[in-house]
This record gives sequence, structure tokens and C-alpha cells, in this order.
Amino acid sequence: MGQGLLGWKGNSGLLRGTRMNTQLTITLAGEDHPQLINVLAAKTHALGGKWLISKINRLDNQVVGIIKIDIPADAVSDLKHAFLEQHALDIRVIDTPSQAEIMPTHPVTLKVEANDRPGLVHDLSRILDDIGIGIVNIENRRIGVPDLGKTLFFAEFQLNVSEEIDLEQLIDAMQQVDDGLLVKIVEPA
Repeated sequence: MGQGLLGWKGNSGLLRGTRMNTQLTITLAGEDHPQLINVLAAKTHALGGKWLISKINRLDNQVVGIIKIDIPADAVSDLKHAFLEQHALDIRVIDTPSQAEIMPTHPVTLKVEANDRPGLVHDLSRILDDIGIGIVNIENRRIGVPDLGKTLFFAEFQLNVSEEIDLEQLIDAMQQVDDGLLVKIVEPA
């Protein structure tokens, strides 16, 4: 056979040495222990994978995290098994959709201030979900103000917002949750 593209011989030689990769999103939650994250990263590396993005948080001897992994398709089963061997953790493995399936978005930070009440995070996140806005991160805190005799709620939502969403209408929808709720949108420069 003659020499093919890139110097490969034969018609099957073009595929030789290539491996199809896939991406997974793995969530974990459970009891923390020393070297846990190092062990999971080492198992990923040993199978030819790499962590693309990870967010790991620890609180009171508990760990929660989300990890996006790029790995050869033929190693996915072994990776799932390696992660599931961590019996103290609740592990979920989710196939990541291809970029073609993802609608274009832009990042927006939404800041909220309100008088605290039960269910506020639920109500705010439900509105975002109903509109179809992806929540990337939520940070909230409650601060007691003894002089006022109440507790104030502050939240910052990192969002992925479709170009089709009218941000003024988003603010109006969020402010319907409670009287006196203040909403401010900060877009990156």
C-alpha cells in the first residue's frame, strides 16, 4: 500500500495510536479522610485521564465536590469503579453533553439582599430554574442585626445566562419573591 496522510501507510494506519476521549462530571459527598482527593486524582491519572475543572469543599469532616474529567473512552468503566470503591462517599457519574448540545451563554453575577425567611434560597433558585438559567455557584450568608430585631440574608449567584434572557425582566421576576428584596446584576467587563 502507498503512503497515506501524515506519512501513515495503509488505510487503517491513520487511526493507529489515536484514542477517543470522553468527558464525565463526577459529584461526591461524604466523610473526608486524609489523602482522599490525592487518591482520586492518582486513580484518574493512572487511567490516562485528567481533571479539567474541580471544586472541592470541606466542612466538619465532610467533603463535597464536583469534578469534570477528560478520559479515554475505554477507561470510563475502570474510572467509575475506582471512584465507587470509596465506600464512605456518595458518588454520581454523569456523562457530560457535547459542546454542540450546549446553548451559548454568558456569565452574570446576581446579588440579592433581603430580610431572611425560611425557603428564600429555594424560591430564588426555583425562579432561575423555571427561566432556564444555569446556576454555577451560590454563596449565601445570614447576618443577625440585633438593633433591628431581624436577620438579613445576602446571596451571590454565579449564573450562565442565555443571550435571549432580558436581564431587567430577570430582576423583576426575582424581586417578586419578597417585598423589599434587592437584586443587582453585575456582568463581567
